[in-house]
Amino acid sequence: MVQSSGGGFGYTLVHAAQVWRTEASAALAPHELTVPQFLLVMALYRQHRHAWLPLTQAEVALRLGMDANTTSQIARGLEARGLIARSPHPDDARARALSLTPAGVDRAMAASVAARAFNDLFFSPITVAQQELLAAILESLTEASEKRS
Repeated sequence: MVQSSGGGFGYTLVHAAQVWRTEASAALAPHELTVPQFLLVMALYRQHRHAWLPLTQAEVALRLGMDANTTSQIARGLEARGLIARSPHPDDARARALSLTPAGVDRAMAASVAARAFNDLFFSPITVAQQELLAAILESLTEASEKRS
């Protein structure tokens, strides 16, 4: 078995995620977005680029693995800043549809470039093949956990 840093694999995973998040936060700071805000904006940007049907807050929360209350708080904050719009969903009167405003699209485009550059730098110490293996391993762990839930 591979030796860990002494705290076990869970510690190593959490520590790497914390380091990534700290650096990602710094990369996103010039765009005035936190990591959770960026993830929500990017989910809506993807929807916008593909001209998909509007996403509900619940759909965004599910896609991002966030709880509904956190997603709602983030969405309200982004709406107050003029980056997203929340409106009645066309297919479900009880749901709120989220979409980017023109300012939100501009912010998403700029922040996406910064995030991509950051990720390229952060993961550059490992090869593309190692990155693909890491992604597959993390997805396997997530899927196994979801099956236990």
